[in-house]
Amino acid sequence: MNPRKPYVRPISKTSWFMTQSRYKVYMLHEISSLFVAIYSAILIIGLVRLGEGEAAWQGWLDAVTSPIGVIFHLIAFVFALIHTTSWFKAVPQAMRIQRGEEIVPGKLIVGAHYGVLAAVSLFVLILAGVA
Repeated sequence: MNPRKPYVRPISKTSWFMTQSRYKVYMLHEISSLFVAIYSAILIIGLVRLGEGEAAWQGWLDAVTSPIGVIFHLIAFVFALIHTTSWFKAVPQAMRIQRGEEIVPGKLIVGAHYGVLAAVSLFVLILAGVA
């Protein structure tokens, strides 16, 4: 039996991600996914209320346009932007595109994603009558 204890580096179980900036960015991405999921659930509930009739729809509409609902939507929008940009940054590692003998640069792939995001956003705004 070996009487010596091996060295175990002390790591906090609750704040381990605060030690390096890349861990902080990772945790911010993970937390943002919770807000995106909650926002998606709110939209699904809205669809259910729309199917239940005009009174249920108006109740849901009143809830999401209340001051608390608007504040949540603004926070969810910020987290959705964080989530989107962090995914776009990860795309070149996940999606290697080879054209002939060369690999398409990551900046071009990320730029194409932002371009498509802008085009789809503009299309939705046109459909909504805003733009």
